[in-house]
Amino acid sequence: MFKYISEILGKFSMGQRIIALLLLLLTITIISITPSILDAFTQDNTELSEKIEKQSSEIKTLNIEIDTLNSKIIRNARQCTDDILEREQQIMAEIDRLRNQIENTPVVMSREMRLYDVNDTIEVTRQPASVTIEDPRPKLMMDGLKKIKNGIVEDMKNRSGK
Repeated sequence: MFKYISEILGKFSMGQRIIALLLLLLTITIISITPSILDAFTQDNTELSEKIEKQSSEIKTLNIEIDTLNSKIIRNARQCTDDILEREQQIMAEIDRLRNQIENTPVVMSREMRLYDVNDTIEVTRQPASVTIEDPRPKLMMDGLKKIKNGIVEDMKNRSGK
C-alpha cells in the first residue's frame, strides 16, 4: 500500500506535494481537535444535573414564599371583611337605637298649634280645634331608617355567603 502511495507522490510536482502535505496536516489537525471542540460546546450530565437541582430548590423556595403570601392575603381579606361586618353591625345597632328613640319620643304638637320653619324662622299659627295635625317627619325618618337597615342586612348576607 505504501508502495503505491510513493509512486503516486513521485508523479506529483513539488508544489503539488506541498499542497498534498498541507491538506494531510490540516485533516489530521481537524480530526485531533474536533473532540475537544465538541466537548467545549456541550455540557456533560453532571453539570446539567447540578443546574436542575439548583433550579428545583429555588422553585420549592419560591412556592413556599407564594403560599405564605397567599395565606397573608387571605387572612387580611378575612380581617377586612370581619371589620366591615362589625362596623355594619354597629351601624345597625345605632339605627335600632334611633328608631326606638323616634318611636318613644312623643310628638309635641297641640291640636291648636302648628310649628313650621320658614326661612330659618319659626312661625306659630293657630288651627281650629277640630283639625288634627300629624307630623310626617317621624314616619319618614322611620321609613328611611328601615330602608337603610334592610340595605345593610342584604349586604351582610351577600358578604357572609348566606
